[in-house]
Amino acid sequence: MKTFGNLFLMTLLCVAIFVVFMGIRPAPAGWQGNLPTPVQSLPAYPPVTCVAPDWATEPCEDRQTPLPRSNPLRAFGLQKRTPSKTKTVLYDEHGGVLNEHIYRWRRLAESGDDVEIRGPCMSGCTMIVAIVPADRICFAEHASLQFHSSRDQVSGVPGDDTNRWMFNQYPQDIREWIKTKGGIEKLTIFAMWKLDAEELWSMGYRKCEPDPPPVPMTEISTRRISAPGATSK
Repeated sequence: MKTFGNLFLMTLLCVAIFVVFMGIRPAPAGWQGNLPTPVQSLPAYPPVTCVAPDWATEPCEDRQTPLPRSNPLRAFGLQKRTPSKTKTVLYDEHGGVLNEHIYRWRRLAESGDDVEIRGPCMSGCTMIVAIVPADRICFAEHASLQFHSSRDQVSGVPGDDTNRWMFNQYPQDIREWIKTKGGIEKLTIFAMWKLDAEELWSMGYRKCEPDPPPVPMTEISTRRISAPGATSK
């Protein structure tokens, strides 16, 4: 019985040695798969090196977030639109109190007017694209949407909650454009992010017809000044 116990202990010891040996022994190459060669210490930032799936380095330009593409559903809808009989033209909107703009644009949406934006539409004005249907808005050559951080009217500090709320109201392509600029976390109070007309057209927003030329002033007919007491003819 004692001999059997010793034999059992020796067997366990051999098994333990084998397990330890297999654990520290390098696995055959076939077991490792396509693992990378030892990585060298990376240089100080910048530059940044991008790595392909086969562990080869490649340029990082194609890793950038793509710019928003045109919305085919919006473009399809614009082709079938019926122009409104009345229109509202915005030439220079510098923003202001957000709630006042929201109320104003809701009234405009209810009116059924077409909206021509022919100049800068800043700050709270940009909520127009969240409230007025896109098929009723057009952007002229010099139009733009300009975004910045909201701020508390009392304290003057950036309004993070308001920024998030506004961001969530914008159409998807506007949100994507803001993301390409760094997202709402990068917005500041004074610096404006400008989304110009050409980019808006590429997203599928309608281009306004050229502004009609101004009507020339009627020439003032010259009249001969009569001498006192004389009769004009």
